[in-house]
Amino acid sequence: MKKNFILAAILAFAAILPATSRDNIFSRLRSQKTSATPTAQSVDHKADSIYNSVSRLYDQRKISADSLVSLALFHKSGNPELAERCLNLVADSHPRAMTELGVIYLFNPKYSSRAADGLQLLERAAKAGYKDADNYLGFYYYGKKDYKKAKEYFDASMPATSGFAYAAMGGMHMEGKGVAKDLSKALDDYRQASLKGYPRGMALYASMISAKDGGALNYPDAFFWHYIAGDLGDNYSRVTLYRPMLPEEQSSDEVHRDAQTALALIEMSHANRNFKNDPLYRDGFLVGLKSREQAAEQGDDWSRYYLGSMNYNGDFLNQNYSRALYYYEPIAANAKLPDTLLAMVNLRLAEMYRDGKGTKANSAKAERYLRAAARYGSLSAYKALRQTH
Repeated sequence: MKKNFILAAILAFAAILPATSRDNIFSRLRSQKTSATPTAQSVDHKADSIYNSVSRLYDQRKISADSLVSLALFHKSGNPELAERCLNLVADSHPRAMTELGVIYLFNPKYSSRAADGLQLLERAAKAGYKDADNYLGFYYYGKKDYKKAKEYFDASMPATSGFAYAAMGGMHMEGKGVAKDLSKALDDYRQASLKGYPRGMALYASMISAKDGGALNYPDAFFWHYIAGDLGDNYSRVTLYRPMLPEEQSSDEVHRDAQTALALIEMSHANRNFKNDPLYRDGFLVGLKSREQAAEQGDDWSRYYLGSMNYNGDFLNQNYSRALYYYEPIAANAKLPDTLLAMVNLRLAEMYRDGKGTKANSAKAERYLRAAARYGSLSAYKALRQTH
């Protein structure tokens, strides 16, 4: 795939980037607006220009079908109409395009009238052997509470199964829905969801290993996964670690859940519990810190993320931006962690280089990291880039 060409096209057209749900830590990137928000008419005109250019380049065989689909996916969350138009150029014969177009039709409320078309596209792609299509069909049947069929599709999607899918299978094994109840399998499912970068999977995995459900008690790893889940926005893990709420862009159902979380935090403060006597802190954080430091020095990017985030946030360790940079920069260079973590790392690096936190300010590096954050799905990074280009 011609990644350099795609990136150049995206930047040239000031693309609308897909969103992640947990990258809103830098509200300043949104508040420091220097220009007015584009009108709907200007956005539509830009979308028409992008589509016409992409269509022409594809007709002239200057970009491949794979490159065209990648460009469409770059717009999928921000402008599903544009993504749909681009995907339709190749959806008849390209399983990946079939899958992504099917996802838009089946899961985006704007296209509810085309849900049947979406299901058909996904089934065609699955029959063609495209594993991601099986994964999305698993989502669909899980939502319909047809757990047996969901499990069949999730199994068929291996190894492309997503973090959400693994977490869903963990819940099915935990409760015996569509499968035999099996705590050890639930534990492994949640672990796999964690390694895929799914915050709720991390929280559920951490909860199991801190309660000896399905495996051995492991407070150091429980603290580790709860911390990363909370850093990526999982409120259950934040409450478990007594962490404060962070500002986020939220939908109405998320606001409702966060209201419940806020009440739980208030109840905790009234209970006046001594956190330093809590096993997660005493036997988890304190015991596991040295081994995570050693793992980070040996090149483990998960441990680097854990320590970098603690230094960045000032959680459990004193805030130290230079140490955060020390841990974060190799992660960005390696690009081996899941996209959810890479988006956060690059966004934070962009902020530190922009504001001179822990290092000398460097606008070129800040913009480079901001563009990388956008590529990994950071909506905040996209908004910041859109305001300056």
